[in-house]
Parts: sequence; C-alpha cells; structure tokens
Amino acid sequence: MNRSKDFPYARNGTFSPVLLRLYALTFLFYSANAFVQMILPLYTQSIGYGNDKIGMIVGMYLLVSMLLRPWAGIVVERFGIARILRFILAGHLLVLLLFVWQGNVSYIIIRGLQGAVAAFFSLTVQMAVMDLLPERDRAQGLSLYLLFGLLPSVMMPALGWIAWEKAGLNGFYAGLLVLSALTLISGYGTGRATQHIKAAKRPAEQTTTKHEIDRSARSTLWNRHFILSSLVMMSATIGFGAVTAFLALYVIQTGIGNAGVFFAIQSGVIVTARFAFRKNLPSGGNWHSVYVGMLLVSLTIGLALVAFAPVTGNAWMLYGGGAMIGYGIANVYPVLAAYLSITLGKERRKVWMGLFISMSDFGTVIGSLVLGLVADSAGYRAIFWISASVSLCVALFVALSSRWMNAQP
Repeated sequence: MNRSKDFPYARNGTFSPVLLRLYALTFLFYSANAFVQMILPLYTQSIGYGNDKIGMIVGMYLLVSMLLRPWAGIVVERFGIARILRFILAGHLLVLLLFVWQGNVSYIIIRGLQGAVAAFFSLTVQMAVMDLLPERDRAQGLSLYLLFGLLPSVMMPALGWIAWEKAGLNGFYAGLLVLSALTLISGYGTGRATQHIKAAKRPAEQTTTKHEIDRSARSTLWNRHFILSSLVMMSATIGFGAVTAFLALYVIQTGIGNAGVFFAIQSGVIVTARFAFRKNLPSGGNWHSVYVGMLLVSLTIGLALVAFAPVTGNAWMLYGGGAMIGYGIANVYPVLAAYLSITLGKERRKVWMGLFISMSDFGTVIGSLVLGLVADSAGYRAIFWISASVSLCVALFVALSSRWMNAQP
C-alpha cells in the first residue's frame, strides 16, 4: 500500500501547508464567533433587552449547531469537502455582514444562521484533517485543530471588551469587518487545496442514498464504540458547560477568587496540554480505558475542588480546580474522535462525526440549561457536585470496559 499516495501530506505531518491554512482559517472563523459572543449580550442589554431574550439570542447559536450537525454529515458525505467549504465561507461572511447591517432581521435569526454555519464548518474542517492525515497522526491533527479553535475564546473576549469600551457599536462593526477581510484572505484557495481528498468523494455509481445514510446512522447509534465514546464525551461536556455558564455567578455569590483568573488558568492549561501532548495522544484504534478514565478523573477532581473551595475559603483551590478541568477536557475529544475514525471506518465517517459532535454539544446544553434549572432550587455548588458525580460514574464504567471495547465483533 502506497501511503504517500493515500495521504499526500503525510510526509509533512500535521504541519503541512494545507493543514496550516486550515488551522489559520479555524482560528479566524472562531475569532469572529467569540467576538460576537462577547459583545452581543452587552449591546442587547444596552438597548433594553431582558435576560430571557438575551439568553435566547446567546443560546440559539449552540442549539441550531447541535441540531444540524448530523445533517451536516449527510451533506458533506454527498457533495464533498472542497465544494461545501466554499459555501460555508460565503455563508460565514454573509452572517457577519448581517450583524453589521441588521435591518429588520432579528438577532435570534442571525444567531441561528451563525450556528448553522458553525455546524457545517467544524464538521467539514475536522473531516478534512482526518482525510489528509494517516491514522497515526489523526489525534495530533485534531488536537491542533481544537487548539486553534480554542485560542479565540482566550483572546477575543478581551479584545471585544476593549472594542466595546473604546468605540461601542462602531468598535463592534469595525472588528467584524476586519475579521471578515482576514477570513476571506485566509480562505482563498483553501477549497482548491482540499479538492484532492479522495475520501471526501465517491464514484457516481456508489453515491450514497438518504436511505443508506439513515440506516448507517441508526447502526452507528447502536455501535458499542460510538455509545461509550459519546457517553464519555457527554459526561465531560456536562461539567465543562456548567462551569462555563455559572462559574462567574458562583464566584460573585461566594466571594471566592476571581472568575477571570479561573478562566485564564483553565484556558491556559487546555492550550498547553493540547500542544505539549499532541504527539503522545493514543491514535492506534485501540480503546485506552486507563487514559480516558484518567481524563475523566481529572475532570471529577477539578469539579469537586470548585464545589469545595468556598468551604475552605481558599481561592487557590478554586484555581486548582480550573487547572484540573482544563487538563481533563483538553484531550478527551481528539482521542475519542481519532479512535472512532478508525473503529467505525471511513465509509460513513461524515455521518457519525456529525452525530458525535452533536452528543458533545448536547452535554454542554445539559450543563448550561438543564443544570441551570437545578441551580435555581439547589444552588451552584449542587450542580458542580452533580457534574463531578456524573464524570466519576462514567470513569468507573470506562475502567471496566477494556475487554468489552477491545473484543472482536
């Protein structure tokens, strides 16, 4: 088998020119989304929107993205990565222009469109990374993709705050226009660079029908590899979603620590762990129960430290919890995605990838929306303890799963 023919960029590994271009495009795409995420609540509050409507505007992005990811897999399966990527970039630029020229279009609708574009973008770029790299490098490539997708959430909120403080709505518009121009420049030619990906296209006589895709999706949902990987991912994002949504309010309520410092530590650990350990991530198609369980235990300890910090009055316990959560969440997705890309095969990879990302988003929705209802009656500490308990239970199940997961079908 000629691996250089199947994977033209294998020689350059995860830092080939086309992959570097995809990483840059990922960074700019999510920079615009993070910029909007920071300023839009401030602006809508300034014009008199209530918390309920602001919550709908902010949450519409994730909700639409979660619902559309499986369909995004079907579309990419049918039309190929290169063609879809061009339409995605055009849609992304259109949405940013709608923010600048809102007219009579509701912000809820614009955010829904932004979520739809994000669903297709994340799936398409991840599939491009997988198809460009051999199995041994996929976890590393996905880790780098996630790293470049995460960096905007570390950098852009501060830049967005400065733009809003200095120039208000004009700063918002100027930032979006600059990011639109940079995205257009970075995205130019990316579609042509990914046209050679053979895995993204199939001969006309083998074109996948909707019935075949639906049948494949149903079989995937009952696959033990998919079920346990999704369970692990959901348990991780439930805790991460709860922390992201309620940590700032929790800090204000308890008077322990500083939310900005917490998120800086957590994001710093995620960025550092993803870059430092990218070459050591397991990517051989075997179920590594010890490593996956270790990541969940790290999340469990981190959430427990966050919940216990007010009892001790020690802010460093809170910050230590942020570091443990950051380490746990850093590598769980690239490890599981690389594992599934091998065990489920490439024939229907785009369909299951959309389903798997939806499961990850569903965990975030549970952590932010469902546990938010629990927080109203039981308090913030309770939801952190619940999240820690979920992670611990799944970690124990993972510890006992090695023989079952590695058994031959």
